[in-house]
Amino acid sequence: HLPASALRLSKANMPLESTVICLDNSEHMRNGDYQPSRMESMQDAANLVSTQKIQSNPESTVGVMSLAGKGPELLAAPTEDMGKIMGSIHDVSLAGKLNFVDGVQVAWLALKHRRNKNGGQRIVVFVGSPVHEELKALTKVGKLLKKNNIAVDVISMGELEDNQAKLEEFVNAVNSSNNSHLVSIPAGVVPCDVLITSPVLNEGMGDGGGGGGGGGDATATAA
Repeated sequence: HLPASALRLSKANMPLESTVICLDNSEHMRNGDYQPSRMESMQDAANLVSTQKIQSNPESTVGVMSLAGKGPELLAAPTEDMGKIMGSIHDVSLAGKLNFVDGVQVAWLALKHRRNKNGGQRIVVFVGSPVHEELKALTKVGKLLKKNNIAVDVISMGELEDNQAKLEEFVNAVNSSNNSHLVSIPAGVVPCDVLITSPVLNEGMGDGGGGGGGGGDATATAA
């Protein structure tokens, strides 16, 4: 289902992009600090992001993958089929630990093999679990993605204090002309309400991966 926030989506065109949405489906996502759970609020937010991407440019495509369990798994290759995208988001099951670095590399491969080679390439990563990888590994993969013109948006919604420094360094490494962003969403705040006004859903003025907007990071505050 679409969150109510979808009704407030901007009608402005976003640049033609292929996007892979990476979902954190680790056991940490059972936590209820985001209503009704981290998992369900993430699924609503992922539906919102994919809807905006597809509706705002008819040639854009969205893929979906999970980051935990036995390992990162591509659930839907980049497609314009909203039914397939939303079905993949809905069907994700909880298991294991987050694999951040491996996950973004699998997402990059999925973009590399996309059907429509036009437009920018972007990865949107939802993180609600501890990022176990060392800072060095995060910056290394960030620089690799930057070199290959991949923009990355990271939506942090859980374990904020533990992950903040690592995710900031990763986004700084991948960022090119403000095409990548870190959006941190505190517990008790509805992720969709934050994303609707964030650079993640208000792109269109940068270059590189096809985005731009409002700077490298944003942090929402609870009302």
